[in-house]
Amino acid sequence: VGGLATACAAYARVSWGDAPRIVVVEPEAAPALYASVKAGSAQVTEGPESEMGRLDCKEPSLIALKGLARDADDFMIISEEEGAAGSTACADAGYPTTPSGGAGVAGLLAAGAFRSDLGLTPESRVLVILSEQAS
Repeated sequence: VGGLATACAAYARVSWGDAPRIVVVEPEAAPALYASVKAGSAQVTEGPESEMGRLDCKEPSLIALKGLARDADDFMIISEEEGAAGSTACADAGYPTTPSGGAGVAGLLAAGAFRSDLGLTPESRVLVILSEQAS
């Protein structure tokens, strides 16, 4: 759990240093990374099965957790409804994906609508990783 996020975060830090704000998004049904960073140690979480299948992992990879604790700035939890809205927004833009593939977009939409401010301005540039293509 967290391998792709860790690789992306590490590459961003090598490429751009501390400049980008890196936000990791997880489903509320499986907040293993969020809970682990908050607790300061690896945590096994419990919850129902998530529609964000590839993100529905209840225990973090220790290697990924170490990398993300170093490189990520924030961890965000999204609901099943927010995950579905993210994949719908991606499909509407011509990038069909699954709720887990579009979780970053879902987090961005949720942050803009009713989550804590990510500090975005009209001049901000956002990079979101789409990890899956819907068939």
